[in-house]
Amino acid sequence: DTFMFKGHDTTAVGMSWALYLIGQDPEVQKRCQEELEAIFGDDRDRALTTEDVKDLKYIECVLKESQRLYPSLPYIGRESSCDVVVNGYTIPAGTNCMIFTYMLHRDEEVFPNPEKFDPDRFLPENAVGRHPFAYVPFSAGPRNCIGQKFA
Repeated sequence: DTFMFKGHDTTAVGMSWALYLIGQDPEVQKRCQEELEAIFGDDRDRALTTEDVKDLKYIECVLKESQRLYPSLPYIGRESSCDVVVNGYTIPAGTNCMIFTYMLHRDEEVFPNPEKFDPDRFLPENAVGRHPFAYVPFSAGPRNCIGQKFA
């Protein structure tokens, strides 16, 4: 497999979760429809452009919230490059560590009522002050998902 094919499974599963969650929430459906109508109006034949995608602010929030609840990467593996103390425990350099994104994205201190599907969490005014690594559906750093920019 090459990176061009690796993303098909995760993309299909991610879109399935997003559609499922949208289907469960009539208010989210309504807001998505309103956003699309604001862009397309009555023109149902026109293709979506790159400029249009930039205007899909609420739908972007919906997709982020879907990835928060059901991340494509259930965990991220890393090796500690130096000794680190976490909650009084020393993790020596060279230790293999696992970050469980599913649990990270359900931290009540960062995401109140974490089991609730709430796309508004990702509106700019609601994300102020959130640690940049509290939400990492594609991992982070130099070994993050190569397809992140395509997603």
